[in-house]
Amino acid sequence: MSLTLVLVGSGCAYFQNSKSKLDEAEIALDEGDEARAEELYRDAMRSKGKDSSEARALLINMLINRGGRLMEADRSDDAMGHYREALSLDQTRDESRIAYARALMKVERFTEAIDTLMEGKGCRGCKTMIAVIYLERGQAGLRDKEYADALEDFDLALAMNRDPITVLNKVDVYTEGHYGTGIEAVGYLDHAMRLMPPDQVGAQQVWWDKRIGVIYNAALNHEDSAINAALDLEDVRRSVDPAQRVLDKLNLRMYAASLQIYAKDYELGTARGLATYADAEGAIPADDLAALRETLMGLFMQRAAIHLAADEDGAARKILAQALELEPENRILSFQNIIATAARSTSSARKLLVAWEGDPAYDRLRALLELVYVRNMMAVGQFTAARAGLGRAERYAPELLDTRLARAELEAETRFEGLKKAWYERYRELGTYSYPKGRINYYGRALAQLHLIRSQYDDAQARDYLRMPAFGTRLDALEQRISEFYPYDAELAPSDKADKAILVLKRDESGELEVKVTGPKREHVVKVAGGSQHEIELGVPGLAVVDGPGGPKAVFAEPGVKITVAI
Repeated sequence: MSLTLVLVGSGCAYFQNSKSKLDEAEIALDEGDEARAEELYRDAMRSKGKDSSEARALLINMLINRGGRLMEADRSDDAMGHYREALSLDQTRDESRIAYARALMKVERFTEAIDTLMEGKGCRGCKTMIAVIYLERGQAGLRDKEYADALEDFDLALAMNRDPITVLNKVDVYTEGHYGTGIEAVGYLDHAMRLMPPDQVGAQQVWWDKRIGVIYNAALNHEDSAINAALDLEDVRRSVDPAQRVLDKLNLRMYAASLQIYAKDYELGTARGLATYADAEGAIPADDLAALRETLMGLFMQRAAIHLAADEDGAARKILAQALELEPENRILSFQNIIATAARSTSSARKLLVAWEGDPAYDRLRALLELVYVRNMMAVGQFTAARAGLGRAERYAPELLDTRLARAELEAETRFEGLKKAWYERYRELGTYSYPKGRINYYGRALAQLHLIRSQYDDAQARDYLRMPAFGTRLDALEQRISEFYPYDAELAPSDKADKAILVLKRDESGELEVKVTGPKREHVVKVAGGSQHEIELGVPGLAVVDGPGGPKAVFAEPGVKITVAI
């Protein structure tokens, strides 16, 4: 029998059982033993033949993958060693070089990353990656307020990729960093527009959004010429219907006008709004024109509201007269005119209000008119008349934030009722805090009203065009006035306890504490657990003394209010 037949007949047991180191490494990987696989790859690399180069390539892949896992685990220092070794095993392999550079970029070692890529002669993909790193370094500069460096990096990236999105990054230096001028930012928009491919829909929308940002910042910076330049740019959004682009441009102009009014460039904003509407007439459908006219009227409302908020009722009346010439029956403008007129003459405002008696907003307008009267009476020290006016306002709109503010202002001017000499002497003896000019007024009730107003004064309320004059500044002023001396927090009691005086003992520290509270009528001894609070109903208003770890604290418990004392 020949040797050949023996080998064939036996199934060639030798060749069946013999495995290469690469085969063994693959088995080790399947079993999850990466360390054993790495050892086998390194052994195979020391041998001669094709297995050596294949083992090198497989080991490089393993090192790159391991580096990626370590980066994800936030172990960048350990990862870098694996990336460096992968690159050292084959300097010509672009994948290793780019992976190492990308890892360096992630930890913001930008210069090392760029140097690594530049060392790769003929590296495919390295140039693109260098541009990406310049962009990342530019964004880091923007974040770190190194605006000149950021612009330089964006320019370096642009020199390599000629990408409009790269140019639009420069716009962020102005809109986010507030660095440079609006005209410079418009220049970036223009440059990006000239680089924009017709089919790059996403980039075109980004460009449009960036232009809005430039207009927003230019308006707040009072850069009227930059607004004009930004609005003059052609709309790059090729996928948007031409008629829609015309309408969008008109709306953008109105937006710019609104921003200028907000920035108190009143005449510029008003003129822009009127010019925009004039250009729109005959250029867009009737329904769209009506919507634009509504926006224009909104500009006048916005301006009047700003004047009223600044207590400039004369300026408000002037702009409202101009607006009402354009649209005499406009409800909100008419209502604002009543408020502005009331600031000068409540009797004249009442005559104007008669025409709106059947309107759903009548009660609110009547309350606002009375509140203007309240303020006028308080200004001349006529508090009895002011209280009568507040009573009338509360009959028409008791929950109106303006009504509550007037109530808080009046409470802060109203003396504590039934004050006993013994209370006053004990209060002075303890010296917890001092009332302004020694007048013990209802500051707790005033503060409770202010807190309720704050809790409801959201963005929608702040944008409400129908407010009594100087609402925001009066709210801030009273809050500051009370907080300068009053050491406690306060909130209104439930309506069923409007005549009760309530103390809330609050303990933030750990551990239970026994506290004695000597109220106007009797003594209370309570235990307050750590991190909790305990409510005591004193029954009647008057002086209460809280004996806690910091010594006795005096507080005048007021009817209808929960006053919180920290212990």
